[in-house]
Amino acid sequence: MRNRTASRRGFTLLEIMVVIFILGILVTIAVPSWMNARARAQARTCSANLRQIHQAKEQYALVNRLANGAPVQMSDLVPQYLQAEPLCPAAGGAPYTVNAIGTDPTCPTGLPNHTLNWGGGP
Repeated sequence: MRNRTASRRGFTLLEIMVVIFILGILVTIAVPSWMNARARAQARTCSANLRQIHQAKEQYALVNRLANGAPVQMSDLVPQYLQAEPLCPAAGGAPYTVNAIGTDPTCPTGLPNHTLNWGGGP
């Protein structure tokens, strides 16, 4: 006669709790770093959009022989100098303020790292 011993397969409660604890630690480390990466990507996109608006505005001023301080609207730049109106990703798709010729466009968020990072102009 065979002696049947009950062999239990599976994990104990302690082992499951240790795994959940380790996963919790990994998540608390990963989420803030993912959020920082997302914020940096939005700031870079915003800076690139501001640079495109600035360049389109300068081209518009050259073609139309406008002096510094002349008003410009986004409708003057789209679609001839920009394919579409760029929107800030961090502001939920809010439009940028174009400003006059000779001044930099601004981001609607007002965040310090959402500025025109331009080395080619005054």
